[in-house]
Amino acid sequence: MVDTVQSVTGPLLPEQLGVTLTHEHIFINMTRTTPQDGYLNVWAEAEAELGLFTAAGGSTLIEVTNGELSDYAAPVGWSQDPRDMQQNPRTGSRSVANVLATKAMAEATGVQVILGTGHYYDTYLDKRWFDRNATNTIADFLIADLLDEIPGTGVRAGVIGEVASDLSHITAVEERSFRAAARASRETGALVSTHAASFPTGLAQLEIMREEGVDPGRVVIGHADTVKSVDYSLELARRGAFVQFDCLMTCRIGGNLISHQIDRRLSYLRTLIEKGHQDRILLSQDVCQRSHTRALGGPGYTFLFEEFRALAANAGIDPEVLDSIHTANPRRAIFGQ
Repeated sequence: MVDTVQSVTGPLLPEQLGVTLTHEHIFINMTRTTPQDGYLNVWAEAEAELGLFTAAGGSTLIEVTNGELSDYAAPVGWSQDPRDMQQNPRTGSRSVANVLATKAMAEATGVQVILGTGHYYDTYLDKRWFDRNATNTIADFLIADLLDEIPGTGVRAGVIGEVASDLSHITAVEERSFRAAARASRETGALVSTHAASFPTGLAQLEIMREEGVDPGRVVIGHADTVKSVDYSLELARRGAFVQFDCLMTCRIGGNLISHQIDRRLSYLRTLIEKGHQDRILLSQDVCQRSHTRALGGPGYTFLFEEFRALAANAGIDPEVLDSIHTANPRRAIFGQ
């Protein structure tokens, strides 16, 4: 258990979290794999989207842009020094500009933003950097981000994540990233939030965490809703991890609701609740591309509180259960309660 969690504007107590989205991005650069759409760096657009979030009753975002995704992930002109715009070449930490722009956005909008620290999946990783740094050294860099500062920013990370693998297996360099994350979590008590898209590799991620001595209750397995098997989600919950359905950006595209995407997630959600795992569920939209913004017809940061809430009620899911998922469950995950 931890008593407080660090946000970009200072420590938060459990009762201060309020309505929380547990896997989102504000400024991010995914152009290596999504060249036309995967770049959020426009201040006015982010400010408007976060304004909708607060208007819908939202309080807190866990912003899990990691070191690799922070490269030039800040508004144009934020810094005249290109070094500030780039991932830290020594520690692998987020870029200075990404952190300071996110802090400024939190101050401008009143949203409480908790930053993640960690590393993305194989395609994005600097293999030579990983070869030069021992796993314990990488863990020490993560620990410093959490306990000291993200270098050059005066801002501390609050969680570890998103730590990623992206294939049907975990590559060797990804495994080292996960082991470093686990060791940093064991040292600090920080929550670990993962990326495990399409394939049921969250089970392997969780096993690495267990081998390194991390309690499964300190681990959030991300993108579980992209794995088309509710049995996978049930097994993650049975093992004690938090099951995160966070790819709801696929449920609203170009202003249209995508029924088959929504219906499958509602079915999985209802099954987990009926099986007694409602305390292990987290929900988010994973806004990480411009097309995901509300202004361009995506879910934005509010879909869960609007269309999805109404559809969930029609599917027999108690609105009070959803309220608990948005408030009590993030507290359990972050603080170990």
